[in-house]
Amino acid sequence: MNWKNIGFDALRKAISALNKLPQVKVLNNKINIQTNADLASHDALIASLHTNRVQGEVFSEEAEKVIKINGGDPNTLIVLDPLDNTHLYLRGEKAFCSVAMMVIRNHQPIYSFVGDIVSGDIYHCDEKKSYKNNKLLSIPTKVPGRKIILGWAPYQLRLERLYQCLGPLTSRDYYLYNFGGQLQAVKIASGSYDAYVEVRAETINEFCAALIVERAGGYVTTIQGKPVSYHPHQKQTLLISRTKKIHQQLLQQFVGKDYED
Repeated sequence: MNWKNIGFDALRKAISALNKLPQVKVLNNKINIQTNADLASHDALIASLHTNRVQGEVFSEEAEKVIKINGGDPNTLIVLDPLDNTHLYLRGEKAFCSVAMMVIRNHQPIYSFVGDIVSGDIYHCDEKKSYKNNKLLSIPTKVPGRKIILGWAPYQLRLERLYQCLGPLTSRDYYLYNFGGQLQAVKIASGSYDAYVEVRAETINEFCAALIVERAGGYVTTIQGKPVSYHPHQKQTLLISRTKKIHQQLLQQFVGKDYED
């Protein structure tokens, strides 16, 4: 199948559905907030996969059960994050938000996509390389200024983990920002940021950007330095870095910390 064309079609239709939504309404106000925007994007992605005659099993953040597309195929898994950073989208901060999708064949990730809702830019990777709007991405070896680490810690548990472990680096050549998501993480591939860390174990719905950065030449592991598993039900922490040196420096800050539960 032409996964690049399928991914672009799915993301563009999801972004279009979001842009056409007249009003964003909260449907579920739990920790993982859900709005009608999440569902609009999810439905557009699913419809596109159907139209493109994809046969596979879909794991979406907006669905409790696996969705079998066109009869299903257990060897083809489609992982969806229909709207990353929903809480910010709800407040009108769409520049932090994205639509993401990953394709896994025979237990191996092959394609991944992250779409910028505001600009329409689409980052993606195939089995070897990464691209932004179809132009090849290669992570720059040097960028000006201090190194910028992104995290996401809206609650006490994550705050303690993030700042206790990485706070000491801010007295050296690092900034530590508590904001981010897949759109910010994928921009490591273009040198906008230097690292992204998830200190709470998450499913691979949140890892679409990580695969793109890795295939652009970056480094991706759990915060214990283990390879990332692309099993859709497994939860893991995540560390994405622009260079090997940065990655090793950040891993040192998490030695002895087991946050995989």
